[in-house]
Amino acid sequence: MRSVNWPVAVVAVLGFASAFGTGSALAQRDAGAKIRGEYNFYGGAASRSMRGARETSQAYQRYVRTAPQQKVNQEVAKETADAIGDYIAKAQKHMAWMRKQAESSNDKQALTSLDSIDKNLAATAKSHSNLCEHCLQESVEAKGSMACCQEIDAALAAAIAEHDTLMKRLAGDKPAAR
Repeated sequence: MRSVNWPVAVVAVLGFASAFGTGSALAQRDAGAKIRGEYNFYGGAASRSMRGARETSQAYQRYVRTAPQQKVNQEVAKETADAIGDYIAKAQKHMAWMRKQAESSNDKQALTSLDSIDKNLAATAKSHSNLCEHCLQESVEAKGSMACCQEIDAALAAAIAEHDTLMKRLAGDKPAAR
């Protein structure tokens, strides 16, 4: 009878240990995250989000330029604004993670770059808010929504350039692979 309970006990202990042990290990990120490649993951995700927002903004600008009689379909405008907003939110989330890592490792140069990126993302978010206001109108104004997208594009271009510089610097800080 004891031999039957022993395997069950071992499985229960191992299950308990794995359920509570690995969860806390995965949740913690330390200053060594950069070396392990987490900066590259979150940095890459931020880059993809910013580039996605910029590409969506540029596609909308092309659409507006070719819209017959400058009449913008409200559904297209709303869908574009929603997509840009989602990309901006994701970029800000990933940049916040990178900021935590830079703060924990006291990387002042990265923090300066992140300040610049955050400033540009804030400008992007403001222009996005203006775009949303245009999209809520019954008749979407082509000129106004185009101007918002141009502002979004310019702010994202600056954020992406600074982010690319930051990621190159961080990649250069890695120790040589063995």
